[in-house]
Amino acid sequence: MIYSFYIYDRHCQCIYHRQYNPHEDLNKANDSDISKLLFGVLYSLKNLSGKLGDNEAFNSLRSFSTTNFRIHYLETLSNFKFILISDNSIDNLQNILWELYSVHFRNNIVLNPLSPIDFNEEIIDNVKFVHQTDEYIKSLSVFN
Repeated sequence: MIYSFYIYDRHCQCIYHRQYNPHEDLNKANDSDISKLLFGVLYSLKNLSGKLGDNEAFNSLRSFSTTNFRIHYLETLSNFKFILISDNSIDNLQNILWELYSVHFRNNIVLNPLSPIDFNEEIIDNVKFVHQTDEYIKSLSVFN
């Protein structure tokens, strides 16, 4: 099961958050401590994995798990960070994160002339992007 989806910009701001719970609204927890704590954990683990492994490896952190959930992580060359939080039984969602970035984010946000270059505490509110990512994630066999 997929629990939530986050996107952070290159300035470490949570610009998109979607909780896959029927009682949660789009971007409701955007300013919450959870998004800040999640980014801090990922930042620390990414630095640790870079120091322990090959320093030349970009995106050396791909996922980590606890007893209850797994966090899947993809950082793009433009420093956008894509995060899916799933059930612990799901192994690898790198291809799904790549699809979310290369198809949905790129086509609806990056190539959209009305989207900001720097979000400066703005959130992604592109209706087409929200609809497409929701439909894509909900269509996955690992969603439920």
